[in-house]
Amino acid sequence: MKLRGIWWLLMLAWGLNLSVTKAFAADTNSVHEPKPPGDRYTNSVQMELLKVADGIWAGKFAVTQNQYQRVMLSNPSAFTGDKRPVDSVSWNDAMEFCRRMTELDIKKLRLPKGYYYTLPTEDEWRLLMDDASLKDAVTSLNGANRSGTSPVGSLSPNRLGLYDTRGNVMEFCLGDGSKPYRVLKGGSWQDFVEVNLRPEFRWYCQPDERKNIFGFRCVLKKGER
Repeated sequence: MKLRGIWWLLMLAWGLNLSVTKAFAADTNSVHEPKPPGDRYTNSVQMELLKVADGIWAGKFAVTQNQYQRVMLSNPSAFTGDKRPVDSVSWNDAMEFCRRMTELDIKKLRLPKGYYYTLPTEDEWRLLMDDASLKDAVTSLNGANRSGTSPVGSLSPNRLGLYDTRGNVMEFCLGDGSKPYRVLKGGSWQDFVEVNLRPEFRWYCQPDERKNIFGFRCVLKKGER
């Protein structure tokens, strides 16, 4: 009888231990399962993104030097400052940043699989520009004669809550990878000619070309690349 009682107690303890282990594993999985972003999302390098359409989130600001440094471990900018937009980057650099940013957010369990960072298409860039006015753009229009970039968000946002879509740095678009050129949209700090600041204006460059008026803004998407 004594041995039977000991055996019963051992089996009870084993069952309780198994139940606790399963419960802990289930609780661990539920805690670490990343949730899809909501209308506002802040990623692992403190980049703020706003939902602008179904399945698309856009950077509230152009990518800053602090964010670029944290992902790429370098800062090529001519006009240094953590809160200034990164400049002097190429289209290739921007795409590599997006690739690494995707990997980082998934690794840190900030995003579920199936989400990725990229550059906006030209049509999407026009959506992001929305009702932005040149009076809220960092340019050299009307004799402003700027000598470099300004911290992101220095002026007012557009209706979507996005800043600097028509100035500070020109922004790379995704484009057609089969073409020998890439396209940037929006104005920059040095532009003083109104025609260069029109929404339809396109600046062409090589995929590996860098200038101190070049920058970029990320979009986050859900689905296939």
